[in-house]
Amino acid sequence: MNEHAGHRSRLRETFQQNGIEGMADHQVLELLLTYALPRVDVNPLAHRLLDRFGSLEQVLSARPDQLQQVSGVGESAAVFLSLLGEVDRRMLLQRFSSEKRPVLATPSALGGYLLTLSLHDRYETLRLVCLNKKYELIYESVVSSGSLTEVLADPRPILETALVHKACFIALAHNHPSGDPTPSQEDVNAARCIEAAASTVGIGVVDQFILGRGALYSFRSDRVLLFISPTEVTDMTLAEYYRRA
Repeated sequence: MNEHAGHRSRLRETFQQNGIEGMADHQVLELLLTYALPRVDVNPLAHRLLDRFGSLEQVLSARPDQLQQVSGVGESAAVFLSLLGEVDRRMLLQRFSSEKRPVLATPSALGGYLLTLSLHDRYETLRLVCLNKKYELIYESVVSSGSLTEVLADPRPILETALVHKACFIALAHNHPSGDPTPSQEDVNAARCIEAAASTVGIGVVDQFILGRGALYSFRSDRVLLFISPTEVTDMTLAEYYRRA
């Protein structure tokens, strides 16, 4: 058994004995790459990918063409890694869609759903969720992608969509591609404008969120929800979030 084969075998054993929690990000990425590149020393490649994208999550969220810009990543490896990220997103969404109308009655359920939808958004994207009186999901859509200034200044398309779908409540979220969920003053002003406009047509705004990387800011509670795992959520102030980071 050569050195590379022995290292690959040890990676598999580590995963089988300890799960992914017992592995560093570069080791997880190495193990994944062994299945796409069976005869290559993938350790340097795993480190190059992490250096380029910053985290395992960002590697698996990248498009194939972006991955192929890293030396040593061919089409097959790029498609394999990108596919894994898309499969993870689909599995998370299926947890919410196991019921015909999932109930999104808590900040963690609602925020988790919106965060999952936005996992692979590469630009700032404004999302709208429409709920009935039982807080069941009846409709969701992307209101805008790219620049949000115009749509956030004008709540009409949001309320028109909500009225068409007979929503009793709505929730909105837009992502910060930087990963920082801190709201800007423009975000605060837009949130106030939307809530005021919604009240004039009798639609309640359950919450508005700023989505970051694995975390979101809730305007309603003025707290950050940190999603440690799909089932473990911690809420904290922005100051506590920064201390943790």
